[in-house]
Amino acid sequence: MLNKNHYIQNRLLKNFAIKAENGKYKICVLDLIKFDANYRNTDNCFCQKNLYDMASGDDVKELEKKFNDLIEKPMSKLLQRICSAKETVSFTRTELNIVKKYFLLQHYRTPRNRMSYTNPKKNAFELSQYNLQEGESKEDFWKREMLTILEHDMFELVQSDMIGVRKHAMEANSSFMMIIRTNNEFCINDIGYVTERMPVQIPKDKEADYIKTAKEIGKELYGQDNFDELARREIANQSSYFDNYVFHPISSNCALIMVSPEWKYVPLYPNLLNELQLFSPILLKYLTFPKNDYVNWDKMKEAKQDDIPQYFTQEDKFIYTIQTVNKDETIYLNHLIMNEAFCYIGCKTPSELIPSIRKYNELRAAGQQNMHHDFNGYVELLSKL
Repeated sequence: MLNKNHYIQNRLLKNFAIKAENGKYKICVLDLIKFDANYRNTDNCFCQKNLYDMASGDDVKELEKKFNDLIEKPMSKLLQRICSAKETVSFTRTELNIVKKYFLLQHYRTPRNRMSYTNPKKNAFELSQYNLQEGESKEDFWKREMLTILEHDMFELVQSDMIGVRKHAMEANSSFMMIIRTNNEFCINDIGYVTERMPVQIPKDKEADYIKTAKEIGKELYGQDNFDELARREIANQSSYFDNYVFHPISSNCALIMVSPEWKYVPLYPNLLNELQLFSPILLKYLTFPKNDYVNWDKMKEAKQDDIPQYFTQEDKFIYTIQTVNKDETIYLNHLIMNEAFCYIGCKTPSELIPSIRKYNELRAAGQQNMHHDFNGYVELLSKL
């Protein structure tokens, strides 16, 4: 069983599947390489043989086992709680850290992300440059990063000596979560998430400040002097961006949104929308924050700002209101997922995905930019299932 490594957890895939008469779960999979669409057993899709096998150590299956024991088992219970909730759902600080670590690992564990290590784009700024050991392959380093994340808590990860781990853990830890539902259906791709990323144009007269700030941040947060190199590449390639949120579908009708921390300040400072060039059709309509129930709230009210964290406990609770997006917004979110698929897209009900495919094809035919895939013909394939 361990030879078949799921890069999208099988338990999560079942939330996008129907239960067959034999008790197995089957999900409709669109194969973007072979131009095919068919139902497949969740045991046999979104997985790869020996994907996580370790090249060194006493147990080549160590990484796969730790995925199962340390993150997938506890997360399975939380997935059930979220998907069965009606109006609100709450997490302790311990549980919330499990959720954040689970999705942090999802950014690592897929074949597409492995390829970003083993076959990086030309002139890519590789964070592995800081921690790659002598004689260590980039694929082995990729696995060592995941093992590091599995074996440490979020507090340790945001202080990790591994620069890539620290950077991504800080981003995951600083984000805040929203939960949405649809009366239609979400699909899922083979990376398990998508980022709503907006391009940012750096004005000519601001380029020097942008480069200086990048260098200062790299030094302050990561102890590295060359983050200005990344800023220079972004300016040269016009590739600067801002991530509004990361969208994680967790069932055919439920999803988590991990929102960038800058959006916390929008209700207080509406001008930030223009100053930071913030725009998001979903966040502008549904932006909401969890209600916090702190064990030591009475002490925190009297404490100085810098002293407040010492009163945090693992039993603090975070209560989320579940919001429902409409059909057009569901199609929009499906388009994000579809557009960033590597090879596969999964859905529960083929007929429910057809409106998203038709709209995607219309936009692509009209010249919409950055449409990465051609879904012509898939409506016909899905109509036969």
